[in-house]
Amino acid sequence: MTSTFTTSRDIELLTSLVMSPLTTAQLLKLSQTFAAGPFSSPRTLLDRLQRLTQGGFIHRHPLAILSGRGGGLPHYYKLTPAGLRMLYGEDARPPSKRFFAPVAVARHHHTHSLSEFLVTTAVAAHRHGFRLHDIHPENMLVLDVNGELLIPDTRFDLLGTGGRFQFLIEQDCSTETIRSMKHDDTIHRKLRLHDAYRDLSAERHRVVFVTSRSRERLKNILDAAAGVVRNQDRTLFLGIYLADYVHAADPVRESLFLDHRGRRHSLLPRLD
Repeated sequence: MTSTFTTSRDIELLTSLVMSPLTTAQLLKLSQTFAAGPFSSPRTLLDRLQRLTQGGFIHRHPLAILSGRGGGLPHYYKLTPAGLRMLYGEDARPPSKRFFAPVAVARHHHTHSLSEFLVTTAVAAHRHGFRLHDIHPENMLVLDVNGELLIPDTRFDLLGTGGRFQFLIEQDCSTETIRSMKHDDTIHRKLRLHDAYRDLSAERHRVVFVTSRSRERLKNILDAAAGVVRNQDRTLFLGIYLADYVHAADPVRESLFLDHRGRRHSLLPRLD
């Protein structure tokens, strides 16, 4: 049975799901970056996903977010142990115990929003000769910052002939307190640890906060960042409202991102 599922497009689909759980719409969009070329229609993609599901290489789960098209709840796909073994061999091990588990319903908006950011970035960067490289799936990267743990939502490089640019991503759904006197599980703590980690890191990177529910929330986070960064001349934190990013004509080259000083930046260097 395995030989039935070894086309290059199958491998690219499975590899995409290592990055993040993805919906059919996200996979269709991401297929623009596939070496085998994009899927010609949603129906063609769905037929292939059904075969991979029946073969035991992926699982399909309902996503508790309305699609907005009158079709009810969409679905997202995750790898199974067999799918991971197909990619990396019989000895392949998942990066965490929950890698194959369904996403908790309370995390659906967060995970889906993060996937939207990643897919948009991958497709836009591909148009400029860059690709996502060294991606860490959601909450799989654990950093020790002077004895405290920092777990960014994801990290990746944009790698291409024009260079290598590193990013740590924090997807914000307005659920965390920005600052609290009662507990330290806050945005302020993340900002403080990211600022300290930059001092420890041997390589330059940027931290991108992506808000999905409020532009005002983005302003509040960047205002907090202005009070945290010790080197005011260093551009470490960038912020973007997800809808503005997804619907931009050229998301990675337009100056869409704000820093803590109110200056605008792009993910990839502008050519003008």
